[in-house]
Amino acid sequence: MTEGDPDGLPPETGWRDDVARRWAAELSTTSYLPLPREDVVKSLADLLDQLVLALADPEKAAEVGRVVGARLVEIRATGEESLSVSLRVLQDALLSDGVEVDALLSVLTEVAAGYAAADRENTFAQQETLNKALLSSKLKTDRELKASEARFSEVFTSTPIGVAITDLDGRFVQVNPAFERLLGYHENDLAPMCIDRLFHPEDAEYLSASYRELVEGASSTRLSDRKRLVRADGEPAWCYLGVSVLHGADGTPCGVVTMVEDITELHLLQDRFQHQALHDALTGLPNRGFFQTRLEAALVNLPRDARLALYQLGLDGFELINDGLGYAVGDQLIRTVARRLEHLVEDEEALVSRFGGTEFALLIWEQADSPSVPVMTQLINEMLAEPVYVGGRGIAATASIGVVQRTVGEADAANLLWAADVALRRAEAAGKRQWALFDPDLAPEEREESQLAAIMPGGLEMGEFDVVYRPSIRLSGRELCTMEAEFRWDTGDFGVIEHADCLRLAERSGVTLSMRDWMLQTAWQHLADWHADGHRVALSVSLSPNQGRDPDLAAVVHKILDESELDPSWLRLCLPIAAISENEEARENLRHLRSRGIRASLHDFTGSPGELRLLREMPVDSVRLSPDVIRLVHAAESPDVPEIQALRALIPLLGDVRLCVDHVETEEQLALWRDVGCLVAAGPLFGQPLLSFDVPAALA
Repeated sequence: MTEGDPDGLPPETGWRDDVARRWAAELSTTSYLPLPREDVVKSLADLLDQLVLALADPEKAAEVGRVVGARLVEIRATGEESLSVSLRVLQDALLSDGVEVDALLSVLTEVAAGYAAADRENTFAQQETLNKALLSSKLKTDRELKASEARFSEVFTSTPIGVAITDLDGRFVQVNPAFERLLGYHENDLAPMCIDRLFHPEDAEYLSASYRELVEGASSTRLSDRKRLVRADGEPAWCYLGVSVLHGADGTPCGVVTMVEDITELHLLQDRFQHQALHDALTGLPNRGFFQTRLEAALVNLPRDARLALYQLGLDGFELINDGLGYAVGDQLIRTVARRLEHLVEDEEALVSRFGGTEFALLIWEQADSPSVPVMTQLINEMLAEPVYVGGRGIAATASIGVVQRTVGEADAANLLWAADVALRRAEAAGKRQWALFDPDLAPEEREESQLAAIMPGGLEMGEFDVVYRPSIRLSGRELCTMEAEFRWDTGDFGVIEHADCLRLAERSGVTLSMRDWMLQTAWQHLADWHADGHRVALSVSLSPNQGRDPDLAAVVHKILDESELDPSWLRLCLPIAAISENEEARENLRHLRSRGIRASLHDFTGSPGELRLLREMPVDSVRLSPDVIRLVHAAESPDVPEIQALRALIPLLGDVRLCVDHVETEEQLALWRDVGCLVAAGPLFGQPLLSFDVPAALA
């Protein structure tokens, strides 16, 4: 199709009529169609309209596909090649740039299924007619017998379904032409044979027993099943078998009729769809769902004392390959990693899977000669380190690896997968090319943290979060400088989560930016209420690295400020110095916010030359020391240690930028920081964080 509407669907009338005529013409070469040609064309055109609508609405695929298949049988398009011709015509006609291949395959599968079901019902109706004809021929007059035999012969000869009549021992009595074509035998070849010679070896025992039970009356009078027969050339043929017992005039069994419908193409199509559902499209490896199914099967079938090792791999820094060299190169590397992992464990009882993205998994049934975990992790990374050459350039990968070991008797599939994932995250946190063994002693804590990260978005939506405020104090007169906003999450079952843990969990749960926006808006409204009550205090909000480097930060802050009459100078944003150092967009955001009158600070300051240079370039008026530096000072045995002397020497280098300190707990620490030259301090010494409605009393 070269033209169509914007959704990729074919044009309506002209295209439909042309395809319908071609479809009718090709069907007429495969079967006898009793309807007038124009009626056939009109019916096929209507079916095309329904198929086009099904492609646009996948929910209608099953219903429409089966209606189309049933209609083909209804117009007698039931020749040996009729279904194949129909599927080929529809594929050629409906496949276009705008049509999803998977959607088209789904619709065609339903067409085939509908066709098979309708044809099967039609065949069973013919079978009933045939059985009645066989029985009636024993009771009626010679004239009626001849008429019945003539009708039987017509049905027997013309039906596209293979029919074979055998005696009670399975020897062939009569077969129709369709049976000969389907299995490639001539009737004379079948005469000395028993029907069990046609059973596939893997299905022979079941079919032989089923035929025997039918003849002996031990089961129902009909067998309907999908099984394999063997063609004359030795190839298997998937067939739908309908088997019934023929009875004589006295009611005793006198023979067996077997009706055979070839469903090989449909079976292969279903196998293809099943493989796609269970395997990764890029690598052909089992996907996560199939891997879990195989893991569950292993836990049921392996000995209780068998030891399993589950390795979960995450490729390090893979986004650099995709961003720098393109996704085609990234895909090639993923495929290479898959093949190398398969090669690495080819001598082991093992299963390799791709969990998605850049994550893989290895399940190994450990034997006496299997590599230990440290050796295996080293082998994996040595294998990955061998370059893959693309366009003359060598590309290598490394992996972080999480490992969990269990005996079958103490293992559970879901818990194994969770433990491997936890171990992988710990390995990734340690850096690139690291591995970590799951630590059961940390499992309760890690599971609780995972649960908290999972429920955090719902907690934010349900109003479980509060903004609390802690004071920052000017050391010169011990006067209030600002109220700094922080998160507090009352989880109920898990207790109260404070600010630092809230930010860490937010990074895992993906609600970092939503939480920032909610806090800014809530805290700004609280500040407006305090000012309306006569409490003139400034607001400080500290942001995490991801919150600070967000390109939309300035737009979000402007929108919040525009909804209030408060002067923007009452707001101080404290951004992480690392985010500003690494991101030009974040620096531009900071300059833009400062031009609006918003005060700006940087936190996690260590005093490095690069940070000092950044202070001269950026419009900030204060910096807050890194917690690591604060802990170092608090642990000092005297004020004369080199670390504190270095801090004193740093103060003149800051110029007009004030040095602030947090986590001050004692008067001795406060005196030390005042002596060092810090101008602003915060911490437990000045009181616990307050809820918004407690702040006015504290200010008063």
